[in-house]
Amino acid sequence: MSLHDSDEYLHKPNEESQWRESYYFNWVDIENKISGFSTIGIVPNEKKREFVFLLFLQDKNEIYYKEPSFENYDTDIYTMLREKRLEYRLIEPFKKWQINYTSRKITFKITFETRFPTYNFGIDSSASWHQHFEASGKIIGTIIFKSGEKIKITGYGQRDKSWGYRDWHQFDKWYAGHFQFKEWSCAFRKDQINQKFDLSGHISNNSGNIPLKTILIDTVLDNDQFKSPLSCVYILTDINDTQHMIEAQRIKNDSFIRFVREFDGGFTELFEQMMVMKDLNTGEIGSGMMEHLRTIKIK
Repeated sequence: MSLHDSDEYLHKPNEESQWRESYYFNWVDIENKISGFSTIGIVPNEKKREFVFLLFLQDKNEIYYKEPSFENYDTDIYTMLREKRLEYRLIEPFKKWQINYTSRKITFKITFETRFPTYNFGIDSSASWHQHFEASGKIIGTIIFKSGEKIKITGYGQRDKSWGYRDWHQFDKWYAGHFQFKEWSCAFRKDQINQKFDLSGHISNNSGNIPLKTILIDTVLDNDQFKSPLSCVYILTDINDTQHMIEAQRIKNDSFIRFVREFDGGFTELFEQMMVMKDLNTGEIGSGMMEHLRTIKIK
């Protein structure tokens, strides 16, 4: 199925209460040890929006979450993708976006410009969405602090968009990741439901996208109270049998966030972490994101 410019805009929801449309961006500036991510989710049938912004700095973090309600669903993204502090601006479909965030402490602005072809995961490629696409990009921007200090940000990041019914607690686990290197990138999702695994993802470069065939994941857990994922080694094999071995380490100890969603009989916990990536085959240092979800059932 081909993507069209209209897919960058809002889609007509069905009647399911948990139907959701979301936009997501992350970014890493390795030199300045600045990373973060932001997502905006729209849940039309529950008449709410979800705004999330995380910025991990060398000596501090900026965390923002807001869930404003609305009376009437509006398909205008320039209305729905903004609120008092956080705003997404579409500059050119599938090519360029801008993210603006303002608080009492900082003013943050980055431009995300797609660097490799956008990859369409396809219809129902995961039980977590109906449709989903992703793209790697270059990021450039600035942070201005209340003191007047100004930092220029450059690096790489990933964006995605999903729409459809979303229910986290149907999964036993899921793993997701974004790997950014100078000449290539990778994005994947590996779901586990009832001991069965479902993989979707790709390797991207200037020539196009190559689907993944297998991915092996070896995770080391932290000794913190949550036993959060601390590091990981990934072995990626694409459909051409080209293999990459990637080691992921947190950029800093607290460059992660834990989200918890309760349901009748338990809860899910999602760990999203910004990482330094190392290609163990070439020694190249890259960057990216590591995500783990697990479901805890309480009897």
